[in-house]
Amino acid sequence: MAERRALAARARYVGSPEHKVGAWWGGLPRARQRPGGRIGRPGKQTTTVCPLTTNEDRAKATEWLRRAIVAGQYRFVEADQGFPKRVWFRARGRLWCGYCVNPAAGEYKGWPIDEDERRAVFDRVD
Repeated sequence: MAERRALAARARYVGSPEHKVGAWWGGLPRARQRPGGRIGRPGKQTTTVCPLTTNEDRAKATEWLRRAIVAGQYRFVEADQGFPKRVWFRARGRLWCGYCVNPAAGEYKGWPIDEDERRAVFDRVD
């Protein structure tokens, strides 16, 4: 538990323009609307929109991320550099997935997910 707390204290939510459709603390969004109203990135899959856009949202998401790490709600993958690649947490009445974008610094982006997605990633046995 002490190791998780130490790890959690260094983790932080930084967000990603690829999951934003409006201005956010990091600047302008980069999620693009595709035909049919779906949101995606050029050459990539459909993107889930993250509604967290304010500095207060960023602080709250960092708090959720840290709680999830302390609770062991994560999944390490081969070659992780100290921080788990994926973290899940429940907040604001929904599930969220955190994805480590900078494993040396413990920086994460995140987006809402559903229970099926959570099970597929976190309940999987390799």
